[in-house]
Amino acid sequence: MTTIGTTRARLRAATTVAAIAALLGALTAAPAQADDPADMFCEVPGQELAISPVSGLSDGQAVTWLSTVKGTAPTTFTGEYIGKLDNGLGYDAYGNPRDLLLVRLSGPEVDGAAGTPAAGVWAGASGSPVYDADGALIGAVSYGFSSLADNVAGVTPAAYMKAIGDLPLSRSLTLSAQKKIATLAGEPAPTASSTASIRQLRPVRVTVGTTAATLDAVASRLSKEVDGYRPVVSRGLAIGGGADDGADYPIVTGGNIAVSYGFGAVASASIGTVTAVCGDDVYAFGHPNEQNSALSVNIHGASAARIVPDLGQSYKMVSAIGKVKGHLVQDRLAGIRGVLGAGAPTVPITTVSIAGSNTSTAVSHISEELVLAPAVAAQLGSDVLRTLDNAWEGTAKVSWRIEYERNGRVSTLHNVNTYASREMLSELVGWDVSEDIAQLQANPFDDVTIVSIKATTRFAEGYRAGRVSALQIRQSGTWKNVSPGSVMKATRGKTYDFRTVLKAAPGAAGGTQYVPFSVTVPSTVKRTMTLTVSPPAEQWDDPVMEAESFDELIAALNANARGDVVERTASYVKTNGIRSSRTIPLPAPVMIDGGTRISFQLQVSP
Repeated sequence: MTTIGTTRARLRAATTVAAIAALLGALTAAPAQADDPADMFCEVPGQELAISPVSGLSDGQAVTWLSTVKGTAPTTFTGEYIGKLDNGLGYDAYGNPRDLLLVRLSGPEVDGAAGTPAAGVWAGASGSPVYDADGALIGAVSYGFSSLADNVAGVTPAAYMKAIGDLPLSRSLTLSAQKKIATLAGEPAPTASSTASIRQLRPVRVTVGTTAATLDAVASRLSKEVDGYRPVVSRGLAIGGGADDGADYPIVTGGNIAVSYGFGAVASASIGTVTAVCGDDVYAFGHPNEQNSALSVNIHGASAARIVPDLGQSYKMVSAIGKVKGHLVQDRLAGIRGVLGAGAPTVPITTVSIAGSNTSTAVSHISEELVLAPAVAAQLGSDVLRTLDNAWEGTAKVSWRIEYERNGRVSTLHNVNTYASREMLSELVGWDVSEDIAQLQANPFDDVTIVSIKATTRFAEGYRAGRVSALQIRQSGTWKNVSPGSVMKATRGKTYDFRTVLKAAPGAAGGTQYVPFSVTVPSTVKRTMTLTVSPPAEQWDDPVMEAESFDELIAALNANARGDVVERTASYVKTNGIRSSRTIPLPAPVMIDGGTRISFQLQVSP
C-alpha cells in the first residue's frame, strides 16, 4: 500500500479509510492503478481499448476527445494534457492517493466560432472520453473549476472508472492547488482570499410532461409531511425542452446517454456522455449520478439539439430521449456502469382525463419506486394543464386506485375527492394520491410494493364550489325549507326525503346545487331524533399518524378527508335508554367551501 507521509498522516488516512468503508462497504478487490501500462479497459474482440498510463503523459501532449453536440453522432475534438493535481480526488479505500488529470479542451463549441460565444466545458459533457495519440483511453471529462466558460476540465483516469473506484463527491481545493491549476491553465494565480472547489460537471436534467421544479416541490413536501418518506429526484442542470419520443437512439462511445427513473407521459432523466462501450457494459459520466447503486434506473439513448453558451453554466440542449436500451447496475464515485439489454421493471401510472365528451389517457412507466409519488402528482397536474389549458382555475373530481402487494397478496386502496381552485388547481389534484402512495411506502409495519396506479379525473371549467345554506324537506311533492332548531312531527319506521341546499361560493360558477338524502325514523326512537347537516368537519388529529398496525393505517387512508361531502348526523335516545349517534358523509356535486350548520328535530309520539 502506498505510504502517506508521516505516522500521523497515516493515522488520519486510516481514519478516512474506515469512514469511507463504513459508508460505502469494503471493496472486494484492489482497484486498478492509474499508471499500470498493461491495463486494458476492454478486451472484447473488435472493441479492444487500452488504458493510457498516467505515468506516460507529459505536459503539452496532444489529446483527442469525443462528445456529441448535435443529434446522436459524436464529434472528434482536440486538446492537450496540461498536468495533474496530485491527490486531487482524495484517497481510495486502501489509502492510495488518486490524481485528477487536467486537460485543456478545444473545439468550435468550446472556444466559440462564427459569432457564437465560447461555451467552455458544458453541462452534459461529463463522460466524454479523452484519448492519447495511440487511441488509448486517458479518462473521462468529469470535473470543472469555474462557473465561467472555462476550457480546462478535470479528467477522471480510465483505471478508476474501470474499477468503479472510490472517489469523493466534492473536495475543496487548497490555495496551493488553486495556484497549480491556474499555472497549468495559463490563468492569473488566485490570492489567499480566493475559494474554489473541484466540481462535478453536471449532467443535463430533462423533465418531460412536467417541470423539474414541480417534481422537486412535491418530493420536498412529501418528505416533510410523511414520516419516514425519502424521495429520489434526478440530478443535474434542469433545462427546458426535450421529449420522450421512444426512438431507437444508439448508445455509442462519445454519444449521449440518459439515465432515467421513469419514462412516458412524465419522464425525468439525467443526460451525460458515454465514455466507453465494452460488450454489453456501458461506462459514463466519470462521476456519480446519485451514488446509490440500489436505485432502479433505466438507460436510454438521446438526441442533442445544440450546445448553449451561458454565463451561469453552458449546457447541452436535448431534443429527445429514446427508448430503453438497458439498465444501470453501478452508480459509484468514479462513474456509472450500465448493461445493454432488458430495462429495469417499471410500475405504470395511468391517468384518464374526461372533459365533456372527450376522453384522453396518459401513461408513465416508473422504474424507481421512490419516484412514484411525485410522478403521479406531476402527471395529474399536467392533465389539468393540457385538458383545461388553464394554469390557474378549474374544477376536477379525481378517483384513484393504488394496487399494492403485501405478504404475497395484492390489494387495492381506492379514494375519491373533488378539487376546485381559482389559482392553483394543477398543484392540488395530485396531492392526496401522492400522499397515499408515500404513506404506503413509508409505513413502519410491513413491506409494501406498489403494483400499479390508476386515476380518472372529470374536469369542469371554472371554480365550482358551494356553501351549505339551507335544508329542505319534500312534502306533498314540494320542497320546503326546514327552519333551524324547529321540531317536526314524525312517525317511527317512515322515510322522509331531504336535500341540502348549496349556494355558490363567492366567485364560483355553476349556481345552486343540491345534495339529496333520505332518513328513515328508527322504530327504537324514544321521543326525538336530531338531524344535523354541516360542511365537512376539520380534522384536528391525524388518524394516519396514530395508526398502530398496517390494518389501522389502511383504515385511516380509506377514511380520506374529502372536501366534496356534506356531513349528515342523526342522534337519538333509544327506548332502552342507550344514546345513538351516527355521521354519514354525503357526496356533493361540487367542493364544499364552508357554510351553515343546520339542526332540527323529528318528534315521534310517546
